[in-house]
Amino acid sequence: MTMNRRGLLTLGTGLAALVLTGYRPALITTDRNRGPMGLLLADLEPDGLSKIYRRHRLVVVGERDDKMAGAFAARVVDVLATFLPASRARLIRAADTRRVGVLIGTRQQDVAIMTKESVEALFLAKPPFEDIRNVPLRLIVSFENYVMVCREDFVARHAYLLAQTLVAHNGVLSAPAGAPSGVVPGHPGSLAYFAGEEVPNA
Repeated sequence: MTMNRRGLLTLGTGLAALVLTGYRPALITTDRNRGPMGLLLADLEPDGLSKIYRRHRLVVVGERDDKMAGAFAARVVDVLATFLPASRARLIRAADTRRVGVLIGTRQQDVAIMTKESVEALFLAKPPFEDIRNVPLRLIVSFENYVMVCREDFVARHAYLLAQTLVAHNGVLSAPAGAPSGVVPGHPGSLAYFAGEEVPNA
């Protein structure tokens, strides 16, 4: 089957746009279900969002296989979109908690809602994250069984504003936002908010 000239030009333009906006597949070694070690081509940005896109809006990763966690993440994003409109918050859903951890741990996404148990497993490189080590995770807020998590390089001012907004609107969340707690350290921006300090400079 041959492609006409217009089809080839369209394909070439599309591939160039993907490269320029930072889309790329990653090589991951795995032996989970394949016996001998093999290589898989894995798209670590399944939602198609690029780094350029993430500069202009807050992307929060939730998960699809846990309906309660997914619904909670959606509510958090609704609160941020309503009461912190400058964030332009948007929810994307990864397949499961493993995928959420991979996206955060490999710097493909910046912020996620995870269970406390899962985020501590990622921080300590325990199953199902035993192959993802030394991820510098930080908590923005804790919500009973869930946490909002990022990496230590997340902008301090942004972490402060997220914590401030969520705490201020606890009444519309199914679980109240509070200071980071547990094994994973709090983010400096979030800790500044809970300490009553001024908003960090951008």
